[in-house]
Amino acid sequence: MARDTRDPMVKAIEAIGGRMVKDLPDHPTARQLQGMVNRLHGATEALDRVMTNRNPLDTTDAHALKVAKMARKLDTEILASLNQSGRIWADGVQDVQRRIDEKVDLRPDAFATEIRSAFRGLDTKAKAALLKELVEGNRGPELAAIVRAPSVVAGISDKEKADYEKAIVGKHAAAEIDEQGKLGEVFEAIMVAHRAATDFAKRLTDPDKVAAIERGAAQAAAAGAAFDQSLQ
Repeated sequence: MARDTRDPMVKAIEAIGGRMVKDLPDHPTARQLQGMVNRLHGATEALDRVMTNRNPLDTTDAHALKVAKMARKLDTEILASLNQSGRIWADGVQDVQRRIDEKVDLRPDAFATEIRSAFRGLDTKAKAALLKELVEGNRGPELAAIVRAPSVVAGISDKEKADYEKAIVGKHAAAEIDEQGKLGEVFEAIMVAHRAATDFAKRLTDPDKVAAIERGAAQAAAAGAAFDQSLQ
């Protein structure tokens, strides 16, 4: 088997694209994001191929300048890809949240004030029992009257409010919460892939080296023009 001489960052991006949807193989958002990484891999691999296969007609400096210009273009494409990936992911997360909200309605209703008043009149044990009952029965509006209110009027601490809200959603929208977590992992993979691509492109656009080459080319062109002028 031939040795894989591709740049490590190119290979890393390919690996990320191959494994990033293993937990969401049929998820439309995950698949779209995988497509973004695969395109990123294609672009970095193409640049890597140019970098390692210099045209015999190009000087070393001309080749370096060609690669640098391609890398600058790639850097712009990476930023656009990252922005588009962020929008795709946000739309996917919003869709999951919409389905969570359909399953668990945590909007206080018209009886919120009365519910809080009655709740504050209970002792600690009775409060805990009622909150558990609301969670188990998916009685979201009643629970929301308590957990979505300021602690000073809710009668329980901020931590308790957060815990009970998490409990009702976790019980009645468990699949969506799991999906949300896995989409978060896919987004982490997207970020790692784009960082790898950025590192790869930046390495090929050393500003000092490119500037030196461009100065040399400009000086050579000026010298050539001066020589041509002297012959006239």
